Amino acid sequence: MKNPNVHLHAFADDFIFVISEPTGTKLKAIAQAALTKFQHWTDKHQLKVSTEKSTTILISRLVCGPRVKWDNQIIKRSNSLKYLGVIIDNKLNWADHLINMKTKLTHLHQKIT
Repeated sequence: MKNPNVHLHAFADDFIFVISEPTGTKLKAIAQAALTKFQHWTDKHQLKVSTEKSTTILISRLVCGPRVKWDNQIIKRSNSLKYLGVIIDNKLNWADHLINMKTKLTHLHQKIT
């Protein structure tokens, strides 16, 4: 099943789906189908995905986004997630990422001074 609205980005043991769909009903169906297909692939290649570490965010005007499952477990929703060291929030602003970077740099600065 190829869908131009579904994009999978993976690096090492991290992956992220970017799914674009205007309605909540279609979004849920397409997101769940993509996750199920990817789950079959990970099972075939004996790769383990931790549902405890998995997160979904909704970047949309939809009030309530879809609940999607991995191996019959609902993946928790958050307002932000960290992917490859970058914090992405549901408003697509950099505030959380910059606060995190400032905290890390402050600790590093305190260690070297």
